[in-house]
Amino acid sequence: MFDYYIKNIRLFVIFVVSFGALLLAFEVYFLVTNSNRTEIFPDQDMPPQENSSGLFSSYIGENSNYLEMKAKSAVMIDVDRDNDLDLYYGYAQSYFFENQDGFFTEKTDEYGIETSGSTGLVAGDMDNNGFVDILKWRFTPSTSTSLEDSYNTEFDNSPHLIIMNNGNHNYEAKEYLPSYTVPFIHSQGFLDADLDGDLDIVIIEDKFYNQFHLFLNDGFNNMGEPILVNAFVQSRSDTSSSRTLAIVDYDNDGDQDVYIPRKFGINWLFDNQTLTRVGDEIVYNANPDPFFVEVALQTGVDDINASPSGSTGYGAAWGDFDNDDNFDLYLSNWGDNILFKNNSGQNFSNLSSEMSVESDSLSNGSAWGDFNNDGYLDIWAANIKREDDLFLNSGDGSWDVSYSPFFQSATQDVLPADYNNDGWLDVFAPGLQMSGGPNGPKYTSVLYKNISPDSLSAFNHWLKLDLEGSMVGIDNNGWSNKANRSAIGARVIVHLPDKNISREIIAGKGHGSMDPLQLHFGLGSFSFIDSITVKWPSMDLNTNQPKIIVYDGPIASDARYTIFEDIDYPFLRIKGDINGDSVVNILDVLLFVNFFFDESEFSQDQTWASDMTSDGILDITDIVFLVNFIFVH
Repeated sequence: MFDYYIKNIRLFVIFVVSFGALLLAFEVYFLVTNSNRTEIFPDQDMPPQENSSGLFSSYIGENSNYLEMKAKSAVMIDVDRDNDLDLYYGYAQSYFFENQDGFFTEKTDEYGIETSGSTGLVAGDMDNNGFVDILKWRFTPSTSTSLEDSYNTEFDNSPHLIIMNNGNHNYEAKEYLPSYTVPFIHSQGFLDADLDGDLDIVIIEDKFYNQFHLFLNDGFNNMGEPILVNAFVQSRSDTSSSRTLAIVDYDNDGDQDVYIPRKFGINWLFDNQTLTRVGDEIVYNANPDPFFVEVALQTGVDDINASPSGSTGYGAAWGDFDNDDNFDLYLSNWGDNILFKNNSGQNFSNLSSEMSVESDSLSNGSAWGDFNNDGYLDIWAANIKREDDLFLNSGDGSWDVSYSPFFQSATQDVLPADYNNDGWLDVFAPGLQMSGGPNGPKYTSVLYKNISPDSLSAFNHWLKLDLEGSMVGIDNNGWSNKANRSAIGARVIVHLPDKNISREIIAGKGHGSMDPLQLHFGLGSFSFIDSITVKWPSMDLNTNQPKIIVYDGPIASDARYTIFEDIDYPFLRIKGDINGDSVVNILDVLLFVNFFFDESEFSQDQTWASDMTSDGILDITDIVFLVNFIFVH
């Protein structure tokens, strides 16, 4: 019997080695698993793209209308809290794909999700009910310029909408801005600009003189529509246009700032004045006037010399590539892209040429992600005239571009997201149809699967974190009693023996999209984390300083943890998993029923897992939601 096991172990090792060697020989990291394109490249020795079941499967066929594949932007978020990242994307129309264990099914009509066209999407829990809502916006047709004319056939005068997520796949589209208020929106983002505990909205208007707006959240009216107060406006002084935005706390003072790439002008960097650093002290400025101060020129991220007519910026993303807890900036241009190193929040250095990460194509969006889990952030540049560029960060100042995806597309943006929950970042790339190119038309919304864990080189570890802000809100020296359940703006630092790795929850980057709210960390060879520091986007009641909590380790790697602002430790749990066995089934229902009728006590994590409605109260409604969740899944 022992010899039998030894023999089988040997065969298994041989198989693994052979398979791993085969993958390494091809030197690929990504496979197009669910694509809307199956033809081979006629002039290249490349295999056809796999058209597997799942994403876009409802539309693929000989007579498919490929115009339905067009996507300007997308979000990948867990809308139903089932531990899978779902997909919502749009352009001429919008579509929702539910992710069930790594397989996508189109559910737009079944769930009654609003289908009108959209040019951008971001997500956040605006009403603090525990379920993520989705902002969607569109251009309003106009005959004032030829560019605006191009959208006349695809967009009407409908208002900008927010899809309110009420849980249990109950979605309501609400107007949050009439189209005439800000008619030509190019990008938006969520942030708690004034740190009062709720999510505000920043808006980029493409063509008109008032091109940057801050709308503060003032609650909801009796129709359930958000009440927004226009608290800040920045006007242009030239004929330039603003393209998109990228949000982060670049100066580490505790509030998020906004960078705006611009076309034929000077890029903008708006420094949030709600919190300012005076020496080692952070000072809170109630209702600062002005709310933002523009500092791009003095910090060196203006890009004024990119061309004779100024910048050609189309997208941007923030990420800490050198692990110094200062977020660096990657600017996507219709020219040479730029990597700006953040020098402790004081100024920036252009390292593009030195590090060879220019990607001199037409780049719309870009994204940071640790795609090989080595502990260093890599760059994915979304190109529209050639294959995308993937720059793998070695950590020593050199970048390897040899693993770039070979699939050519008119990529609009990049969403790094672990859609199959294996701990390795995959990529959804929304895209529009490109009529020309060396190999004919490109129909470009693509889902890339990261196949690194299938190779022998995949010994690196990983960590995924979900953050949930306070359920009860804050009441801090007269600040309003509100809550940022999405924890947008939180800064998380993972402490390893040889480095500290920083991530921030950001709702706005690239080219009108956003990264998932879930944070992903590559850990290299380390199987345990020393500790985790969370800088929450709220204030400490005792010190009137940003709330910072350290979660002591050792914390095991290769796991997904949820960290709650109201609970002093991280734990691994999903909604409905009351007994902690990582499965939601009838056993959890029985435990809940016994608790309900026996009035026994639950632990904090059991209470959270049982609160299916996320209202802070355990009652019969939660049992009904739990039973329904089991039947649906």
